[in-house]
Amino acid sequence: MDTEALPAKMVDFAHALKYDDLSEKAVHDAKARVLDSIGVGLAAYMAPPVRVARQVVQPTAGEFAARVWGTLMYTTPDMAAFVNGTMVRYLDLNDAYRTRDASHPSDNLPGILAVAEATGATGRDFITALAISYEIQCRFTDDVPFNDAGWDQPVVGAMAVALATGRLLGLSPEAMHHAISLAVIPNLCTYQTRAGELSMWKGCAGPNGARNGIFAAQLASAGMTGPYSAFEGIFGVWNQTVKEPFDVAIPKPDKSLVYGISQSNIKTYPVRDSCQLPIDTALELRAKVAAGDIASLRIRTYKSAYIGAVKDAELWAPQTRETADHSMPFSVAVTLCDGEVTPDTFDRARFLDRDVLRLIENMTVDIDDDFSSQTPAIRNCWIEATLKDGATAQTHRTLTQERIEQGMDDAVLAAKFRQCTRRCFSERQQDMVMAACWRLDTLDEVGDLVDALAV
Repeated sequence: MDTEALPAKMVDFAHALKYDDLSEKAVHDAKARVLDSIGVGLAAYMAPPVRVARQVVQPTAGEFAARVWGTLMYTTPDMAAFVNGTMVRYLDLNDAYRTRDASHPSDNLPGILAVAEATGATGRDFITALAISYEIQCRFTDDVPFNDAGWDQPVVGAMAVALATGRLLGLSPEAMHHAISLAVIPNLCTYQTRAGELSMWKGCAGPNGARNGIFAAQLASAGMTGPYSAFEGIFGVWNQTVKEPFDVAIPKPDKSLVYGISQSNIKTYPVRDSCQLPIDTALELRAKVAAGDIASLRIRTYKSAYIGAVKDAELWAPQTRETADHSMPFSVAVTLCDGEVTPDTFDRARFLDRDVLRLIENMTVDIDDDFSSQTPAIRNCWIEATLKDGATAQTHRTLTQERIEQGMDDAVLAAKFRQCTRRCFSERQQDMVMAACWRLDTLDEVGDLVDALAV
């Protein structure tokens, strides 16, 4: 068995966590993220990359199979992870977690559900596996700056899914060590996915990491060994990515913990996580001024938001929806013009329209050192509009990690789910899916939930 310290902590956590180690709030928050993911996924059922993903998925008659949401066609769990995950990720409306790094933990959720379905797992088994995945993903996000070094979130996502699905497959500790290695060494992926002009692959990378994690767990389950010293070896993860070892604070299971499953931000708008607060700030400003009266705009934000949502030149003149939904300049400008940002904003290609571009051209965005020092506990956004008559108007809003952890109100989440699924579900079917999600912990088989996902 590989004896590296970090994988050992990861394996210990994945083996030790029990459903009873999760607080009532953690279980509720897991259900909320399942409901949210299904909603935003089916909202993207006919999106171009989702159609591509469905086109390459092959049906299977094997026993170890899971279903594609919408069609309910059986395929292999790794391919179900890819197509269902691409649905969840496409609109950039699924949850996100941002501290030292950034990630979308629910990119992994469809893959874990696929293996839970294939193994006949109970709802409690699925919730436990999901909590494992979120914890690994979030704790790496806290401690390791993969993004700054040019590496993308599926580096961790593949390992998180390998451990979560390894738990569902009943892997031994030794096999789980091999699953980690088989997930990360063959699948290191670069941050070019999210740099410059963005392509369809932006929404596929996380689901592909989940696909690779499932395959790694399956290989390990069958007896495949993975490269030894995956992190500390001469060509291991540390030397090849961030150039030094990092300690990741993987906890011991404890019911009093605030788990990662409760810490991700369930989004309101279909844009990058660091653009959520600027939209709220722009909405407040819009109540004071009209977009047509604005001569110039000045925005102050924190460093990590600037790097991901402002820095690249392409973010100032997006040519694809994938670039636009990562652009703070576009998010602010279109909010001031339209008073909303919805999936239809991007379907109508508002990022190409002259009124929006005029505001972007007369906008500056600066990093505020004080704002940067307050993150991640407090996020800040400040916007000042100078009007054509010389008058000015300002707004300043904050979002705390504490507020994120309180979660989206259940009624607001239900409204979001209904809005997302209005084109593919009847009201009765919406009720059925929501009921199945909220009683997930009582399901003898999670396949009962998937039964309700026919479009």
